[in-house]
Amino acid sequence: MILLLPILILVGLCCYGLMKQQVPLAQSLTILCYIFLFFLFLIGVAIDVHPYDKAIDPIDNGYEFIAKQYSLIYLVFFLLYHIALVLLWFRKSALPPLILALGLCVLYIGLFFNGVLILQLLGSQEGAGILACFPAFSLLLGLSIIIRTLYDLPKNLSFSTSKYQWLNKINEKLSTKSALFCSSVIAILPVFVLITLILMLFGEDYDAVSKALTETTTWGFSQHDHPPHLPHQGHYLCTVAACGSPQLVKPLRWGIRGKQRIIVNRQLQIANAFEELIADLSPTLHRFIRKNYDRYGYNLSKKIKTRWASNLTYILMKPLEWGFLLCLYTFCLRPEEKIRRQYLEVRG
Repeated sequence: MILLLPILILVGLCCYGLMKQQVPLAQSLTILCYIFLFFLFLIGVAIDVHPYDKAIDPIDNGYEFIAKQYSLIYLVFFLLYHIALVLLWFRKSALPPLILALGLCVLYIGLFFNGVLILQLLGSQEGAGILACFPAFSLLLGLSIIIRTLYDLPKNLSFSTSKYQWLNKINEKLSTKSALFCSSVIAILPVFVLITLILMLFGEDYDAVSKALTETTTWGFSQHDHPPHLPHQGHYLCTVAACGSPQLVKPLRWGIRGKQRIIVNRQLQIANAFEELIADLSPTLHRFIRKNYDRYGYNLSKKIKTRWASNLTYILMKPLEWGFLLCLYTFCLRPEEKIRRQYLEVRG
């Protein structure tokens, strides 16, 4: 919920700004969709933060898909790409040829970064492909901006003269559509090398682009194995099932969780079956939900020490239980079978 607040505020401000500027509906929807996917991507970045050599609980956390120590070049090109995207989207007709050429060049490089990031995310061993939606959308948007820019440009570009003669000469040479396109393509390697050299002055490796992807684990270009996973802490609704009034919480049987015996009731089974469903559909979303559930649920479970507190928690959880059950019956072929198999029964 804390993460949703800035998202809602930003979306609200964007809606207000778009309405005030009378931006066409299609562009407004594109911008809002882009913002939504970006924040979804940020959620994944916030969850998948651990280096490949650290042991984690994969239910709650994930491994970084861009190695943090080599991520500076990705951040720089991310910023440059979006600056170029905004300039060419909204001000292409007012830009001089040199800026247009550099903007197109940066977009070409950005398409490459988006492409390799898509391959990195789609190659995940944990099914985190949903994160690839943002770079995929960004790639398509960048490609459409490039095509629209080149298509809409006149054969000969006009530009304001500058007091610097060398700048006027460059703009004049780039004032035709063909010259602009060719120069933007030719500039890809020099611009990339120049930015890489500048970043090397700040300690970045010359091969940071590849190392950022390979010095990871469980992703598409990963070259490392991770340590054994840590055991998962489990479900805090077990506290309710164990401490609540039997007439209310209706314990069914003993079960096993993490090699420990626990009391299982139907509410716990349904919640765990729903969690399993989310994990199957979207491991990234599951990790986000589980991480926050563990963070706040553990503190809550420590406060549930009396029978009446367990009973109250059970009652408050009922609407969620019904929602979980509705989802299970909607998306599962055999929901009751999925519910029944949650937590193996201990037999004497």
